[in-house]
Amino acid sequence: MSVRLGILAVLSLGSAYGSQVHSEVETRMNRAGSINVGQIYSTLERLQAQGSVINDGTTGDGLPLYTLTPRGRAEVAAWLTEADPRAGWTDFVGHVLLVASLPGAPVDALIDAYRQVHAKSHGRPADGVDSPLDDLGLRSGEILSTAALAWLDEVQDVLTRVDCARPLGSFRPRRGRRPRREHV
Repeated sequence: MSVRLGILAVLSLGSAYGSQVHSEVETRMNRAGSINVGQIYSTLERLQAQGSVINDGTTGDGLPLYTLTPRGRAEVAAWLTEADPRAGWTDFVGHVLLVASLPGAPVDALIDAYRQVHAKSHGRPADGVDSPLDDLGLRSGEILSTAALAWLDEVQDVLTRVDCARPLGSFRPRRGRRPRREHV
């Protein structure tokens, strides 16, 4: 899953400033510490240039707020239900977790789409395996698909018992350095 789409998904919850978007994307995708905050800001700039995001004023302390345009909303709507068949494990998990965290998002449709992707790659071709390494490569795909399907079962089980959706967080990290204390 791209950081770009994660940003758009978070902004589907409402206007947010860059650091807030960073925190939301990382926690909702269970990727804390793996996304550089600078990447968030440069991606927000690109999204503005592409017409998916606009600057929507500022916070009380001057931080720029970003919000989705109709184009950005359309991108998010498609992404909420479309599985990425080329996604690696981390991106696949991040996609499902982020969508599950969005109130009203069609997470069941996304889970079904990923089930179809992994069910297709679960079967072995009848021939065409030329070497033991080819066989091992095919077997790794089968094992990964089996794990993905089992994990999707767990996700669906949890979601039947617990509502994991949550609104945009309002936590404000402290900014800047603390003022020096004068010693008397």
